[in-house]
Amino acid sequence: MKNQVKITLMLFVLFLSLPVLAVAAEYKVIRVVDGDTIVIDYNGKPEKVRLLCVNTPESVHPDKKQNVPMGKGASRYAKKRLSGKYVDLEFEGNRTRGKYRRLLSYVFVDGENLNLELVRQGLSPYYTKYGLSENYDRDFREAERFARHHRLNIWGSTESAAKYFRLKSKWGQKQSEAKRGAPSYQPIAKSDAVQYAASRKSNSFHRASCGYVMRIKPENLIYFGSRQEAINSGYIPCSVCHP
Repeated sequence: MKNQVKITLMLFVLFLSLPVLAVAAEYKVIRVVDGDTIVIDYNGKPEKVRLLCVNTPESVHPDKKQNVPMGKGASRYAKKRLSGKYVDLEFEGNRTRGKYRRLLSYVFVDGENLNLELVRQGLSPYYTKYGLSENYDRDFREAERFARHHRLNIWGSTESAAKYFRLKSKWGQKQSEAKRGAPSYQPIAKSDAVQYAASRKSNSFHRASCGYVMRIKPENLIYFGSRQEAINSGYIPCSVCHP
């Protein structure tokens, strides 16, 4: 009996000392379509994957007016990260496909969440048209805050950001709002000219540094160059930051 116990303990110690083998990524990348869409070998057949919560500038849009150099930059970034690689997919809830039958997923390459990378690199805002991320909402917010602070790509200037949102003018909007001439989406740029911000769904405006600004969805965010401009637009001062 004692010998059996000794053998069992020895085997257990031996098991613990064995190296832990990394699990290989499962799906081979066949092609990168653009910054937010790829084709993978999914269970033996090619499948398009649309990355969740990102919307990079266009590079292969049928309407060539939509294609911009920054879209090609996003595509190059994705190709650099994914070409010849294997990736893992993480779905959200029971929804695995969109209306175009593409897989909707977070894509992990070399153990890193590529969706978050694209936002952190300023190659996409945190895209919330179809709802907030259930799994990574806080991470996406922090990634976008980082890109804005460092003025990366889309957030490099007010002009580049305005161009992105103009080309994506239906992003987060209902068609009826677009026809009524809803306020254009404007990001907060870190400059002396941009000091105040507000949500188009609220009646208050804030200092750009106010914590409430970070809670405003990108599609609802507007900004003002002066306090008076915000007041003239019908907004009242925030009771917290007292702009």
